[in-house]
Amino acid sequence: MNQMQFSRRRAMALAGLTLGAAAVPAATVPAPDRAKRSLRFAHPTDIHVQPELRGGEGMAACFRHMMSLAEPPELIICGGDLPMDTGSTPEEQSRIDWDLFKSTLARTVPASVPIKYALGNHDVFGRDKVACKATGNEPFYGKKWFLQNFGYERTWQSFDQNGWHFVILDSIDLLPDGDEFVCRIVGEQLDWLRSDLAASKLPTVVVTHAPIISVANYFDKDEDEWKTDGPDLAVSAKRMHVDCRDLEELFRSSKNVKLCLSGHLHLLDKCVYNGITYICDGAVSGAKWKGWKRQTPEGYGLIDLYEDGTFSHQYTTFGWQAEPAPKKEKKIKVGAAP
Repeated sequence: MNQMQFSRRRAMALAGLTLGAAAVPAATVPAPDRAKRSLRFAHPTDIHVQPELRGGEGMAACFRHMMSLAEPPELIICGGDLPMDTGSTPEEQSRIDWDLFKSTLARTVPASVPIKYALGNHDVFGRDKVACKATGNEPFYGKKWFLQNFGYERTWQSFDQNGWHFVILDSIDLLPDGDEFVCRIVGEQLDWLRSDLAASKLPTVVVTHAPIISVANYFDKDEDEWKTDGPDLAVSAKRMHVDCRDLEELFRSSKNVKLCLSGHLHLLDKCVYNGITYICDGAVSGAKWKGWKRQTPEGYGLIDLYEDGTFSHQYTTFGWQAEPAPKKEKKIKVGAAP
């Protein structure tokens, strides 16, 4: 991996104070020397928008920055976790967050720019029924709210644009209790994916919410979770695709999949395996509007696709500075000097 370490001063200098700032060249795949660019698109993910912590302002700053670039994207693919968390938030607050997401997009992105959406785990209403005060009988329960918001019939899709094929998948396989999930592609969606890849001869980009392959998983555990005295270094089935081997084989056999994009971890990494590049972009919200997530600042992916089937990627910051965390009051024991 190249240039994966950020210092706050360096990232702010690269992002600049104006909307036309330069991109942070982390996890960058170099652009080809002579190929003609077919399409530029943006991959903002894990927006987690909310009125609190100036989340609405942060989302607006991100999309204004994106659209003010000297060469703005011609397509936007939002990578999931769009509102803060409808999975464990009651309907009233979830509706506020969804409305804020949609109204912010309407204010910052021209109607001429197409926007596509992947489903994230926090976009599934009522996964925690108790916290959501949900019955399970709501007409927008589960993934239905996401579908209704965007007029989709299903949570996966594909389309062609400018000589490239795009596949957007649903990583979130809900378990029977409706609360827990496993990151994988199964059933009808898997059958569809096989047929879709077989039918296209174009260079292909695959977008999932959860990473299919990711190194960052090993750096996102808290110290009390990081165990080195056991036989295994485990990755949770809720954090990376458990079917990564099957998907990799399917992608490789198609001979057309060039790039797989994801989010979910709020961390930036890049893996290249058997000629396919897997990039996990950092989050627009950073650590859910509380600053950076470890060494990854708030940002979005900016991808250029070329006529010869190659691409380049830049992780782009937008100069956001989160509100400083409130200082904790120092506890003073009775009778002690202040």
